[in-house]
Amino acid sequence: MFVGYYNKSIILTFIGLFCTILGLKFSFDNNYVMALVFLLLSGLCDTFDGTVASLVKRNKEEKLYGIQLDSLVDIICFGLFPIIICFNLGYNSFYNIIVYFIFLFCGVSRLAYFNVDKDNQKYFRGLPITMSSFILSLVMLITIKEIFVMISLLILSFLFIFNFKIPKSSLSIKILYLIIGLLIIGLLFTKM
Repeated sequence: MFVGYYNKSIILTFIGLFCTILGLKFSFDNNYVMALVFLLLSGLCDTFDGTVASLVKRNKEEKLYGIQLDSLVDIICFGLFPIIICFNLGYNSFYNIIVYFIFLFCGVSRLAYFNVDKDNQKYFRGLPITMSSFILSLVMLITIKEIFVMISLLILSFLFIFNFKIPKSSLSIKILYLIIGLLIIGLLFTKM
């Protein structure tokens, strides 16, 4: 009836995408704090979407569909969304646009590589793009000075494509990410 594979395995991916849409609304309303809250919520959804997917029985096509869907949503949530937050903070100069291009180029390159890497069962190569939600939110909690945000984007860009191995997170590490994410969200609410 519909193109695609729709089951419980992808629900967190779509909830994360919905959080990004809400965050975009807040960003365009010049409420960067709430935009960052929804960026983090998207990141938390992405942190656990693979765990949820592994609990659902899927055929090969459904698994491949889930991988591609996750990457497409990731580039929107953790590549494009942070750039829009920065644009709406007024970081619109030519050099900002160059930084955004580098950030998005590296993020897309990393995701494309991840999708074809056959050795990615136990570790990631390069920093997962999802981490931009945690790192940028933490940086912007501390300061929204343009220079620090741009340096953070450039460092993240380099880490996305730098060839180093990061072990995939166990459930206990993911729970630690959840606690850290919720702590950052709580601190962001104190800025309102």
